[in-house]
Amino acid sequence: MNRKATARLMTMLLGASAILATAEARGADWQSEHDAGWAAFKQGRLDEAERRLRAAEGEARAFGESDPRLATTRDHLAWVLCAAGEGAEAERLARSALAIREEALGAEHPELAASLNTLACVYDMQGKLAEARPLYERSLALTEKLRGPDDPGVAATLDNLATIDHVLGNDAGAEAAYRRALAIRERTAGERPLELAPTLYNLGTFYLDGGRFADAEPLLSRALSIREEALGGEHPDVATSLEALGWLHAKQGRHGEAEPLLRRALAIFEAALGPDHPHVARCCAKMAHACCALGQDAEAESCCKQAISIYEKAPGADPLGFARALEEYAKVLRNTGRAAQAEEAEARARALRESQGPPPTPDR
Repeated sequence: MNRKATARLMTMLLGASAILATAEARGADWQSEHDAGWAAFKQGRLDEAERRLRAAEGEARAFGESDPRLATTRDHLAWVLCAAGEGAEAERLARSALAIREEALGAEHPELAASLNTLACVYDMQGKLAEARPLYERSLALTEKLRGPDDPGVAATLDNLATIDHVLGNDAGAEAAYRRALAIRERTAGERPLELAPTLYNLGTFYLDGGRFADAEPLLSRALSIREEALGGEHPDVATSLEALGWLHAKQGRHGEAEPLLRRALAIFEAALGPDHPHVARCCAKMAHACCALGQDAEAESCCKQAISIYEKAPGADPLGFARALEEYAKVLRNTGRAAQAEEAEARARALRESQGPPPTPDR
């Protein structure tokens, strides 16, 4: 090889090395931002999680619009935005991640099951149960085929399917799925007890909604204990468990025990998610119920007004939650001699409920 050819080859090799080094650096930047964002999400720091995952998405685009890394980031970003109450943007990202994975990975890949589950969860959280259920079923079938019937991923999807059956009134199917999920998690959690908490919480709230308070309390208490130990006292998941346990006590008439739990849950939600998040509105309505029962009408009214204000900013987000807040407000108004205003609130609540159609017929 002559000197010119050797020099040209060296130039080409140096150019290729530079491109490879740039690609490796970009890959490292993507991984760093992505991992930091996902860790922040797991710790309940939603603003940081979105910022880091948006940066990771920018890095991943350089790999191409069909690169699985872009799908991974968009999938995880969808979870963050869904938790922040931004359902439409979460849906767009989850659909994009699923499309990329279907094209790049084929029909039988574990990451495809994860994307099916993510999009189903986004639909679920938006109340689009008819769209969510078949995606959960596809995810469950694929996970069972690829990983076996006792995989933790199977438990997670069973949890989600059971939640939909619970809402639709299929109580027998929901309880069976929850119990199977819990059995899998008990066998596989090992040194990761946090993985037990979602199923303990979901089965506990299922029993709570069904009036089976004695069955609900140990499950909800255990879920709260696990979450507090693993996540600390300021995580939104801890607030969710506090809210459920507080509501259980309220339903039992133990309002003095309910009120501090609901108050603590509300403070965590406001700090972690912001004052206008739907979780804040939902918890405010429950707090109003407890305060009203304790004769604290002024605080109950303040909580109701806060909840109603949040719902009025996004009236289609949770119409049944909006109706419950109006009904609690009507109770306060009647307690304080404002019957005409109470009737107005009750009429608004009825209209919201009627807009959702008849409740499902329970499967007994």
